[in-house]
Amino acid sequence: MKKLLFSLFAATAIAFFAGAACKANSGTAENYTLTENTATLLVFTAEGIEGDMSLKDYLDGLKDQGDITYSIADGMVTEINGSKNPADFSYCWMFYTDLTTYEGATYANPEWGTYEYGGKTLASCSNGVELTPVISGYTYAAVYQQF
Repeated sequence: MKKLLFSLFAATAIAFFAGAACKANSGTAENYTLTENTATLLVFTAEGIEGDMSLKDYLDGLKDQGDITYSIADGMVTEINGSKNPADFSYCWMFYTDLTTYEGATYANPEWGTYEYGGKTLASCSNGVELTPVISGYTYAAVYQQF
């Protein structure tokens, strides 16, 4: 448990500091769609992505369409559809994808956790929503989990 929480906080810190140095993404999606959309689970398979798009950009597109509500603070998603991370982190939004490596970079690590969805094993994202790219054909899940 301590190892998982340490990994979560380390990934968040890395994403926050690395994200501060990155320029804004310029990608767009043909359609922002969701396969699942509840207070505890969001799932989508990216289609029609053009340019560089991050997971945060995709969430922003879903929010702009009125499909979801979400909040982010210090590089960490703190709320989706009304489900908030409590101060004690007994619950937390975790992100998973089957995009484990892309162009030589690692974006998800199954050693940090997995989530089964639609016959796929998704691995825990390792770079935060600002630095995880959204690539057409890959599946992404945000899961509100108890620790």
